[in-house]
Amino acid sequence: MKFTLYWDNLSINGFIVTMTMWTPDLAAYSGPLYLRLANAIEHAIGQGELAGGSRLPTQRALADRLGVTVGTITRAYAEAERRGWLTARVGDGTWVRSEEEATASDWPLREEQDGRIELWQNLPVPLDRAAKVGPLLQQIERDGSLNRLLGYDNEAGRPEQRDVFLQWLGSHGIAATHDRFLFSNGAQHGILLTLLATGCVGEHIACESLSYPGLLGAARQLRCQVSAVAMDDEGMRPDALEALCRQRRPRLIYLTPTLQNPTTAIMGEARRRELLAVCARHEVWVVEDDVNGLLPATRFTPMVSLMPERVIHLGSLAKIACGGLRLGFLLCPTSLRPALGQAMRLSSWMVSPLLVELAARLVQQGQLTALLEEQRQALARRGELLAHLLPQARWQPGAMHAWLALPAPWRCSEFVMAADRMGVGVTSGELFAASQQATVQAVRLSISQPASDARLGEGLARLKALLASLPPSQLLL
Repeated sequence: MKFTLYWDNLSINGFIVTMTMWTPDLAAYSGPLYLRLANAIEHAIGQGELAGGSRLPTQRALADRLGVTVGTITRAYAEAERRGWLTARVGDGTWVRSEEEATASDWPLREEQDGRIELWQNLPVPLDRAAKVGPLLQQIERDGSLNRLLGYDNEAGRPEQRDVFLQWLGSHGIAATHDRFLFSNGAQHGILLTLLATGCVGEHIACESLSYPGLLGAARQLRCQVSAVAMDDEGMRPDALEALCRQRRPRLIYLTPTLQNPTTAIMGEARRRELLAVCARHEVWVVEDDVNGLLPATRFTPMVSLMPERVIHLGSLAKIACGGLRLGFLLCPTSLRPALGQAMRLSSWMVSPLLVELAARLVQQGQLTALLEEQRQALARRGELLAHLLPQARWQPGAMHAWLALPAPWRCSEFVMAADRMGVGVTSGELFAASQQATVQAVRLSISQPASDARLGEGLARLKALLASLPPSQLLL
C-alpha cells in the first residue's frame, strides 16, 4: 500500500503555515470509488498511517486532491464511520476515533472474524439504533411512565398511542381510524392473527407462486390448503387469480405488492385495482403485506386505501426501524376487528405497552423518519455495489434483497452448497415456492444483512467468481 504526502501552504493571519494532507492510492483497491476510499481509510488506521484522534482532510479538499466528487468522499467517510473507524463532529470535521471512543461504544459492529458473509436473511442494515432508542428509555424513566407501561393493557393499546400511529400513517397517505387499527407483535404475528380471524384453519388460501416462507409455514401449521397464483414482472397476475377463484374459491389471498419477497416485483396501481376487482367479485379477503412499503422513496397507493372494506393491511417497524421492537400493526375492515381482537387475546393477550410506547416516541420525535432515511441511503449504496458486481441480479431501489436467476447448468441446491463452501450464505429459491410443482433455479441475496458495505462487496465478489465457474457435478462429466 502506497501513500503520498502532499505539502500545502495555507495563509492564516498573514503567516504561511505548511501542512500535510493524507492522500491514499485508490488504484490499490477495487470496486466503486467510495468503497475504495473507505477501505483505504481502514487500512491506513490499521497500519498507523492515520493515528487515533487525528483529523481527516475536509471533504472538499480531499475530493479536489483525488479528482472525485464531494459526494464520493461523503459516502466513503460515512461508510468508515459505520465500521467504527471515524467519528463526525458537527462543525468540526471528521476525526479518526481514539482508543477511548472505540472502547466506550460497541457500535457500529466490527466485521465478522470467521470470514463468513451471510446474505440469507432480510435484516435492517446495521445502524446505530441505540443512539436513538436509548434517550427515549431515559425519558420514560424520568417522566414516571415506566410502572404504568410495565403493567397489563388491553389488546388495542392505549388511545394516545394509536393516535400517534394513525397520524403517522396518514402522513404516508394511508387513512385509518381507531376501529380499524390493531398493534401486533411484528408482521409475522399479524399473518397468524389474520389467518385465525378470517377462519382459514383447514381452508383454502392463495398466494403468489413465489411467496414469503413465513406465510407458507403458518399456513402449513393451520392445515391451510395453499394454491400458487402465477406471476409476472409486476407480481400476481389478475387473469391467473380469476381462474383460480372460479375453480377453487379461496377464502383469502396473500400478496406483497411492494418489493415482493423474493422477486422484488412492484405492482403498479392499475394492477392493484385489477386484483382487487377480482377479489370483490368473488368475495375474497386480501392480505396486503406492506412491510417493505415505505422503503422506496416513491410508492404506489396501498391496496388498503383503494378498497378498505376488503383488505387487511400488515405493517411493521422491523424492516424500516428496529427489528428488536417486534412491533407491527394491522388495518382491517371494521367487520373483522372483533375477530382480530379475539385472536390477539388468545395468541398473546397484548403487545408489550413498553414497546408500543417506545415506538410511539420514535414516531413523535422524528427518529423513525431519520432511521427510515438512513436505511434508504444505505440500501441505495448497496444497490449500486450490487449493480457493479452482479448486474444480472434483479434489484429495485429500497429493496433489502435481490433475486438472482442462475444460469445453466447451475441448479439452485448445488449453487447454495457451493456458495456455503466459499463462506457465503444465500437463500435457496426453493424455500419460496408455494407449489411443489414449481422449479426455481434462483437464489435470494439479502444485501442488507452484512455489517458493512465492504463485507457485502466481498461476498458478492465471491458469488461472481462462483457463477463464472462450472458446478461441481459438471466437472465430473
